[in-house]
Amino acid sequence: MSVKLQQAKRHFSDGQMQLALAAGLEAFVADRKSADAMLLLAAVQERLGDRAAAATFYAGAVDFTERHRREAAFRAATHFLAVDDPVSARAALLKLERFLPDDRELNHSLCSLYREAGDYAQALPYARRLARTATSTGNFLNAGIVLSGLDLFEEALGPLSAAYEQDPDSRLALSELFWCAANLGMLDIVQELQEKLEAGYAAEGEAIDIRENAFRAVVWSGDEDYILRSSRLTASHLLPPVTEERPAPRLTREKIRIGYVSADFCDHATMALFGGVLEHHDRGRFEVYGICHTLARFRSGPMRQRFLDAVDRYVDILEIDDEAAAAQIRALDLDILVDLKGYTHGNRLGIFCRRPAPVQITYLGFPGPVSGAGIDYAITDAIVTPPSSDPFYDEKLLRIAPSYQCNDATRPEVERQGRAAHGLPETGVVFCSFNQVQKIRPAMFAAWMDILKAVEGSVLWLADLPETVRENLRRAAVAHGVDGERLIFAPRLSIPDHLARLCEADIALDTTPYNGHTTTSDALWCGVPVVTVRGTAFAGRVSESLLGAVGLPDLVANDIPEFVRLAVELAQDGSRQTRLRQHLISARKTAPLFDTLGFTRRLEEKYEEVCG
Repeated sequence: MSVKLQQAKRHFSDGQMQLALAAGLEAFVADRKSADAMLLLAAVQERLGDRAAAATFYAGAVDFTERHRREAAFRAATHFLAVDDPVSARAALLKLERFLPDDRELNHSLCSLYREAGDYAQALPYARRLARTATSTGNFLNAGIVLSGLDLFEEALGPLSAAYEQDPDSRLALSELFWCAANLGMLDIVQELQEKLEAGYAAEGEAIDIRENAFRAVVWSGDEDYILRSSRLTASHLLPPVTEERPAPRLTREKIRIGYVSADFCDHATMALFGGVLEHHDRGRFEVYGICHTLARFRSGPMRQRFLDAVDRYVDILEIDDEAAAAQIRALDLDILVDLKGYTHGNRLGIFCRRPAPVQITYLGFPGPVSGAGIDYAITDAIVTPPSSDPFYDEKLLRIAPSYQCNDATRPEVERQGRAAHGLPETGVVFCSFNQVQKIRPAMFAAWMDILKAVEGSVLWLADLPETVRENLRRAAVAHGVDGERLIFAPRLSIPDHLARLCEADIALDTTPYNGHTTTSDALWCGVPVVTVRGTAFAGRVSESLLGAVGLPDLVANDIPEFVRLAVELAQDGSRQTRLRQHLISARKTAPLFDTLGFTRRLEEKYEEVCG
């Protein structure tokens, strides 16, 4: 040990931190690989309250000490996090990984740090290691949340089940296990967990927990108050505070400048609906900016090219953070900025929190309130948000009649070509529901099974699912007294090919409390009548809105028993099925739902209204 280092240690023991610092720095300069010098300097900086400097010295020591390596790495990470530097915290722990790859606490910390940064792909190896070695509820939850977030639901089920078993009172464990089970089609477990979620919400009232995802709330709940509070809680955990100051409106303008922000300017349901609006904007009155953060791997194909051709100016914000993107957008001097994502995966609501435009609107991407993001208005209609919904939105509601949903009148006008190519029986009624599996609630699945039992020879055509999920749904069918082979799963196809086969269905059966949205309008375009249940929140009222806009409000049931009756009666009346199909095929040219130009003009009227 050098003389200077000995002096530094004596000063440290005597509480003379400035002298210890000076001597320690001399010792470190003389030997920059001295772990003892770095550890002493880290301890001195801790005493002096300089956590950033302490973290730097602890991190430096990791490579040069075996005895104190683990402690140094974790102390470095703790101090880096205290000064809001998670990147350096990760780097310090990654040094330790080279030496202790199976350390449970290390894998837990790295999994958490990557997860909190939104980088689930980088978190994955640590989540998998953690799932194998976890002992605590926190360990199990950490691993399970990452696996579930990457749609690895079969892998996530084990750790999430373990977390729930260890702490059945954990709201987070309950909601994460519910989401995982719903995505695996485990309807018996979903029923039990949903009942507990609802009971917990009723009991907790204003004290309801944390970190529940706003999107999941609209999927499982029809309670507008709960959905609003989930939206606000999501904002409080994920978004920065909203900037009070906003740009002043332009004093003179020939055209209204609109910026649309989305990651879905590609082969996605958003563009399938919204592409025609971009093309039909009145260029004499509006200038359209496409502000894009579509991932690089999705930036190809005809829908992507259609987007590029439809906007007046393309702005790429994928590689810059929200603050830089907001500054770039503010420099565009827009009149209106429109969010097309809401609280769905990959949103950039942090941009809107910084208020880069005088008027900020949310539309289409999220069927519920987008709270805490600086959004001024939401585009809705009088069905999905009747006046009774007003208290459950922080945004002002701009209602477009008859339906909020835009549609693309240039979709292929498909006709039936025959069932055999799609694995469907040549005779009997084909019911379909191409909604995602997490929308299937046990009560609605039971209703579907009652319908199949009442309509002899019928089948239910569902979207493609992993084999485990198929088997779970088939077992659920058998439990309801229905042969599991009457569930037929359609392979994944491109949107045009899917529409071409969809017209082979006779009747579409909806889901609740989250309806089909694009799924419902696709079916109606293809001439397939949709039977639905009137909902109690935006997501559960969409099909009613769409059916009203094609002149078929009588296909909306007030409750599930009426839903079953309507579907069975329609299935048993072939002539009515034919009339409805013909009505819907004619509606492609006549119904407001498919009038892209008319919808665009009504939307533009709302834009002009809010711009003054």
